Amino acid sequence: MGTMIVLGGAVAVIALVTAVALLWLRRNRPRPVVGPVPREPLAAVRRDDLLAKIDETFRAGRSCVLLGRGGAGKTHAAAAFVREARSPVLWVAAADPANTARAYAELARQQGLAGPEAGLAWLDGRDGAIVVFDGPTDPDALTRWLPARARVLVTTTVPDFEILGATVAVTGFDPATAAAFVQTRSGRDADAAAVARELGYLPLALAQAAGVIRVSGSTEYLDRLPGTPLLEREPGEDHSPWVEDTTLAALRTAGARDGRALVVAELLAVLAPRGVRRALVHRAGPDPVAVDAALSGLEGASLAEFDVSGEVVTMHRLTRRAVLGRLHAEDRLAEVLDRAFAVLDGEETADLADHAAALWRHFRALPSVSAGPRLGPILRLRRRSVELLVAESAFAQARGLGREVLADHEAYLPAGHEDTALAAESLDRAAHPPAPAQRRRVRR
Repeated sequence: MGTMIVLGGAVAVIALVTAVALLWLRRNRPRPVVGPVPREPLAAVRRDDLLAKIDETFRAGRSCVLLGRGGAGKTHAAAAFVREARSPVLWVAAADPANTARAYAELARQQGLAGPEAGLAWLDGRDGAIVVFDGPTDPDALTRWLPARARVLVTTTVPDFEILGATVAVTGFDPATAAAFVQTRSGRDADAAAVARELGYLPLALAQAAGVIRVSGSTEYLDRLPGTPLLEREPGEDHSPWVEDTTLAALRTAGARDGRALVVAELLAVLAPRGVRRALVHRAGPDPVAVDAALSGLEGASLAEFDVSGEVVTMHRLTRRAVLGRLHAEDRLAEVLDRAFAVLDGEETADLADHAAALWRHFRALPSVSAGPRLGPILRLRRRSVELLVAESAFAQARGLGREVLADHEAYLPAGHEDTALAAESLDRAAHPPAPAQRRRVRR
């Protein structure tokens, strides 16, 4: 009898230990995180009141819309919230609607599934899952990709997204916090209140200004900001023109410290807005260590930022727009596109599709005298994009892109051009996938 009691006790202990171990593993196993979730920026100001509002909104429903001006800190508030979550996270750089399907498809691939619909279904089957749509401008483009069960967090400048769920207004810092932030980060006894006021108390602009003031002082900084003519505005970006001026001042300061930082920043500005792998940026070389130093300088100046993995670098759309405006004003966009073509020449992943699409948009903004010599290289990148999507078994995306690329060849090249025939062949391979052993053979 005593032996049976001992054995029963041992079994109970084993069961308890097993249950605790399984609970520990469940809580500590790596959670799926897809997309460039930003890591915490340097000298971040934690906004607990905003995080509490997000949490409160999710307790009442499945959707939360962070609404505010560009540069107010919506993206970093969303990132701070999901970094603390234990559930699966899908982060979508949603300014380009096509990125939504790509993000769901990538989630599906990570789980051994195929197709964006499978990724959406998988996410809906996970408890507490969150999908973040960062920066969308068209609510209708998201309709078919809204999950039925997972939580949805949207960051946007467009009030129309209020139809998706409860809205949390995101404003800049309050005046006292903004002035203290500039003073602390610049390390100078600056006229921080005036700087904060001129920049509308926007965290991004204040961070960039602080880096400039650290070098030049606030008086010189204020004196050298004439207020550039307003660039074309997107919805919700009614900020002062001094915001662009501050970005360009920060870029000049970073470039004076490290000349390669300017080259890298211009490259980031013309490549895919959803982010660029560090390994790809290294091709701007020749020394990867020097490129990493330039990236660190841009991060320190709040001109670029890394995701939580440290392997993807992104540039805020306000920063990108200021850099692109400078390239247009100085008539240097074409030369930067040439550098981007060279960097992408050896790209062998499906990321090429996003980068080539971004370069195609910039190419179409060139004057005809500059566009002509670059038509061949950009069309070649577009054809390779289709081939690489086929190699990654992203056949639906390859077919859609292939039809678009073929139409572009027909519109820009003379009838019967050999490159148009190559584009047609690429589309045919997307429509009739090759055997698996042949999928890595990419035409150039």
